[in-house]
Amino acid sequence: MFKKQIALAMAAAMAFGVGGCTQKEETTTPTDFVEKKVEPASFESGVELQEDCIHLIYALGNAPATIDAAKFFKMRLEQETNGAMTVDIYTDNVLGGERELLEGCQFGDYDIVLATNATVASFCNDIYCLDIPWLFDNKQQVYEVLDGKLGDYLGDQLNEVGFELLQWQENSFRTLSTTNQPIESMDDLQGLKIRIMENELQLAQWKAYGANPTPMAFTELFTALQQGTVDGQDNGAELTWQSKFCEVQKYYIYTKHIYSPYVILMSKERFEELTPEQQEIILQISDEAVAYERERCSEYEAVALENIKNYPGMNFSELNEETKAQMKEACAGIKELAYTKVTHPEVIDLLYSEVELAKQKYPEPSGQE
Repeated sequence: MFKKQIALAMAAAMAFGVGGCTQKEETTTPTDFVEKKVEPASFESGVELQEDCIHLIYALGNAPATIDAAKFFKMRLEQETNGAMTVDIYTDNVLGGERELLEGCQFGDYDIVLATNATVASFCNDIYCLDIPWLFDNKQQVYEVLDGKLGDYLGDQLNEVGFELLQWQENSFRTLSTTNQPIESMDDLQGLKIRIMENELQLAQWKAYGANPTPMAFTELFTALQQGTVDGQDNGAELTWQSKFCEVQKYYIYTKHIYSPYVILMSKERFEELTPEQQEIILQISDEAVAYERERCSEYEAVALENIKNYPGMNFSELNEETKAQMKEACAGIKELAYTKVTHPEVIDLLYSEVELAKQKYPEPSGQE
C-alpha cells in the first residue's frame, strides 16, 4: 500500500510539472551553434504482463544513459519472466534525492535505486575508497577493478547494510569546468570556489590543490554558477553538457582526476523475497544492462565533448602533464585519510593491488593519460 501511494502521488506530481526540478533563469543558446544529440532509447518487450505480475519500483536520476539502461532492464525482465515481473521506472529523482532513495531502498520501500558512489559511501563506509583521486588512467582499468575482487568485496559490505549490489554503472571520469578562470597551472586553482558533493575525501582533495571547495546540492549548482556563488564544478562531460553549464561558464578542462561510478542497488529484503530463479534472472539482466549502459554512456559522452568543444565562447583544454603531476603529488596524502574513513582498512590495500594489476593489463598508451 505504501508503494502504491507513493507511486500515485509522484505520478500526480509529474503530471502537474512539479517533479522537484529546480527552476533556472532563461539563457540563450547562440544561434550559429548546432547541437549534436544522441536520441534516447526506446524498448518494447513484446510480452504481455501477467495478471499477478510483480511490479518493482526502479528509481533514478536524469543521466540519459542510465535511463536508457533502466528501459533495457525493464524489457529484458519482462522477456525473461514471460511477463511475470516488470519495473516501474521513476526518473529525475521524483521519488527523492539520492539519500532518500537509498534510505527507502534499505527499508524496502523502493526496490531498485541508482546513486553515485559518494552518496552510497555514507551508508557503507568502505565505498569511500573509490573517492581517492588519480587511481585510474582509462575506463578499461576501472571496469577490471569494479567487476573483480574489489567490486565483489564492496558488494559483500553493501549486503551487510541492507543492499544487494546489482552492478557498477558508467558515470565517466570527473572533469573540471570554470566560469572565468583557465587552469594552466596549480596557481590557477588557488582560492577557486569549486562545488563538491558532501564528501570528506573530495573536500580534502580540492583543499590540497589550494582551491576553496564548497559542498552544495547539485540542484542548486546552475544558479550558483550563474550568480558567482561558486566558480567551478567537476562532473563528467555528458552531465556538464546536459546541465547547460556551458551557458554560464567559459572554460572546460578535461582533467579525468577521479572516476565516480553509479551504483545500482536492490533492497536486500526485497531481493530475498524472490525465488532463486527470479534472483538469478535479476542478476543476469543486470549484467546485460550494465554492458549496454557503458557503451551507451560512451556515445553520450563523445557527443557531449564535441558539443562543448564547439560551443561558442567555451574554451576546451586538456590538463598539461606538469600540472597533472603537481595535482597528483598535492593530494597523495588522501590515501592515508581514506584509511581512517573506511570500516575495513584492508579494502584500501585490495584496491591498490587490483589497480596495479589492471594497469598492467590495460596500460595507457605512451604520452597519454
